[in-house]
Amino acid sequence: MKDNTNFDNFKIKRHSIVKLKNYLLENKLDLENLKNKLIKSKKLVVICGPTCAGKSKIGIILSKLLDTDIISIDSIQVYREMDIGTDKFDADKYGKKQYMVDMFDPDHDLSVVEFRKICDEIIKKKFISLNKIPLLAGGSGLYIKSVISGIDNVPDRDNELRKKIIDGIKKEGIKRYYLKLKKVDREYAEKISENDMRRIVRALEVYELTGKRFSRMHKKWKNKNNHYYSILIGLEMKRDILYGRIEKRVDKMFDIGLVREVKKLVGRGYGNCRSITKAVGYKEVLEYLNGNSTIEECKDKVKRNTRRLAKKQITWFGSMPEINWIRLDNYDNIFNLIRDILLKIGSN
Repeated sequence: MKDNTNFDNFKIKRHSIVKLKNYLLENKLDLENLKNKLIKSKKLVVICGPTCAGKSKIGIILSKLLDTDIISIDSIQVYREMDIGTDKFDADKYGKKQYMVDMFDPDHDLSVVEFRKICDEIIKKKFISLNKIPLLAGGSGLYIKSVISGIDNVPDRDNELRKKIIDGIKKEGIKRYYLKLKKVDREYAEKISENDMRRIVRALEVYELTGKRFSRMHKKWKNKNNHYYSILIGLEMKRDILYGRIEKRVDKMFDIGLVREVKKLVGRGYGNCRSITKAVGYKEVLEYLNGNSTIEECKDKVKRNTRRLAKKQITWFGSMPEINWIRLDNYDNIFNLIRDILLKIGSN
């Protein structure tokens, strides 16, 4: 018989949450007091970490204990019909609202600026003004940073100027525009690929709009004080355990219909959208559908690229000293894990 207090086996059901609450009470953790303290201070609680670390599950459990809802901080879950490949968590199933998911069709080119503006509005209107704790969960480090720190110094997109730059690239070649960027902002140009059209366009657009180097704005943003008072809880585990979880998740995605999901998106005309062609899980299946790999090669590529994504996320979050880290593999039961997460939240 499986131990249902183990993290992976724990079922989020009413009786399980009641048992968890009783355990916390026995350990002298006053949930009502913690909740009131967080509401009064208007603090954001952020659950972050690499893909497959269990952020959504922890988020749902905390939302149950703290009587709140969840804001997803994920750059791809915002798109409708991209469910299996993004491993969307069905919060409705647990009687919770999850914001920042299923907001746009896949052909919407969402910027971090737009994401932050929408999320900021949700935090103010759906949480703070209603005396609810803003509980954020996700692995998109750039988007998390934008929400908690703000990015007011970076201008939003200018569609007319952007079209002009893109048309120029199509006519004169991307290398010419990369060299243009190098002249005005060598520091940023040397950090990106000379074929990275999206970043080249954005950096030139910002320079033309403001006369300021994109690299300088990044530095200012990095050193900016937080826009909100935030408590960040990072989930981590041994690399081999994380990779094992990634393997299982990818196998499950293919079993429940990832290829079918991508076929449907292509059939609806979304095959060339950046959200599909750049997202791990989707771009590899596109290659398979185009006859450039076998299904087994496709699975292996998804697993490899998901591991690479996890490495990037670990590096990004590792540069944020404000994160309070929790090692999931140090716990043999979820009761102690949740207790220690709540203690960290309460002590900040």
